[in-house]
Amino acid sequence: MLTPATGGKTSARRGLPALRRLCGDAAGVSAVEFALILPIMLTLWVGFAEMAHAVDNWRKVTLLARTVADLTSQGDTADPIASATMSDILAASTAVLRPFGAGTAKMVVSAMAVNTAASLVSPWVCSSVSSDNNASARPTGVARDLSIPPGFNVNGNRYVMAEVTMPYAPMLGTTLVRLVSGVGNSIPLNASFVWPVRNGIVHKSINATPEVTMPGGAACP
Repeated sequence: MLTPATGGKTSARRGLPALRRLCGDAAGVSAVEFALILPIMLTLWVGFAEMAHAVDNWRKVTLLARTVADLTSQGDTADPIASATMSDILAASTAVLRPFGAGTAKMVVSAMAVNTAASLVSPWVCSSVSSDNNASARPTGVARDLSIPPGFNVNGNRYVMAEVTMPYAPMLGTTLVRLVSGVGNSIPLNASFVWPVRNGIVHKSINATPEVTMPGGAACP
């Protein structure tokens, strides 16, 4: 008597439990999900770390501009300020950048004047000096790229303005920074700060406040 072949069906029945176990294995699904999410998590972590580091660097650059303006506004026993004194001010001020290095920081300090009698909305650069890191001092005359700061718009007013530029080099996200259009391996950080003259000399008798003069410069007209 012949019996029907049942080997194929038996093998299929035996394979069904294994297939059900495979489909119900959560460990494999979790591994695949983790592999998909890991790059996104790492990108977010690097981004937040770089942002916090960059904000800290920018805060130090702003503090440097304020420190330079404050120290310069105190003037010097000499008028104009002696070159050695100005060099000491710039060198000592960079201490506030720590732990960031000051080798790439560019500083420009200018003695500014307000001349509303000439209907100017921009300040007048009386004298200016820069650090040695390829920074350029401002030319004397009307600074048309600037506006008179609020609170300083009084004819004859004098103040000091410090400008600092420093490139920020990412710790980990250099590749991500390169993806931004127009950005190379670093991000430029800029800060400027104005400060009233605290200890200077009055050169004009009409509506003029005390002023400081940068090394090699002249008093405000």
